[in-house]
Amino acid sequence: MPGKAKQYVDQSMSSVQTTVSTLQQALSSAEKPDNKNKIQQAINSLNAAQQQLSGYQD
Repeated sequence: MPGKAKQYVDQSMSSVQTTVSTLQQALSSAEKPDNKNKIQQAINSLNAAQQQLSGYQD
């Protein structure tokens, strides 16, 4: 079914945006530098994944 995969990709992009937003809240409330670093790395990874997916065409 054409377009179905694109639908899933779009849903995933939306989920990634929500997750990044939530992680940014966690980042601002984290106290230990090591934890801040881990959260920032996760945010960076998700942003990279989102950038990859933004080029998806069906």
